[in-house]
Amino acid sequence: MAVVDVRPEAEIRLAARVAFEEHRRRVLQLLPQAEVEHIGATSVPGALTKGDLDVLVRVDEDGFGAAVDALRSQYAVHQRENWTPTYASFADPQATEPPVGVQLAVAGSPDDLLFGRFRDALLGDPSLLAEYNALKLRNDGVSYELYTTAKADFIERVLA
Repeated sequence: MAVVDVRPEAEIRLAARVAFEEHRRRVLQLLPQAEVEHIGATSVPGALTKGDLDVLVRVDEDGFGAAVDALRSQYAVHQRENWTPTYASFADPQATEPPVGVQLAVAGSPDDLLFGRFRDALLGDPSLLAEYNALKLRNDGVSYELYTTAKADFIERVLA
């Protein structure tokens, strides 16, 4: 069973930035009209991270199906059980340092708003970031399933 191992984002900040720029270029070659953002803990200075890079790709509703197909040509389908009509996720099976996840969302959809709003909340409120880091420390070494449940509950509370 996989367990979570958290560390300061500063430890992988440079690698995350380099990987983000690489994946941003790859995505924009496939989807020139897309917006591509760095999200997740590695986008928040001072956050604890499990060491992965999350990339948000935003497209309009009419282009969502074509964007799914385009990303499938370069990335592996990830967490298919979480997909919705406005959200799909992918992973780069080749990326290891850091591992890379690509979240595709219809611009303006609830799925899209979740990512940016949560990142911005952490960037704008040091006490919220401290609370989030404490949650991650409490869940360091637990199963990935327990970690994601605790994190999802926290995000839902913050965004409510």
